[in-house]
Amino acid sequence: MTHTWKVYNLERTIIDGTVFKVTYACESEDNSIFDRKMGEIELIGSPQKPGFIPFEELTEEIVLGWLSGSIDNSIFETENSASISEIASQHVLTTTVSGTPW
Repeated sequence: MTHTWKVYNLERTIIDGTVFKVTYACESEDNSIFDRKMGEIELIGSPQKPGFIPFEELTEEIVLGWLSGSIDNSIFETENSASISEIASQHVLTTTVSGTPW
């Protein structure tokens, strides 16, 4: 099972570029079966705080670091794993298929 974390969107203030909302997802794959759980988190920041990073200098790795300190990644990964396992077990139970040979 492979779990990949991605940032889909950042909402920020125009005046100083402070990011206040992150839309993210955990995308999981096992044996060509995929699932994705998305989430959002609101942040509080200020350009006056030590360690502030201007919007133009942010990377996905930096933002994912913010997430790992704020959410429980294992919940998303466990839910995706369970969903993929359920889909895989349904594939095993399938005994018929439709279509034509040409």
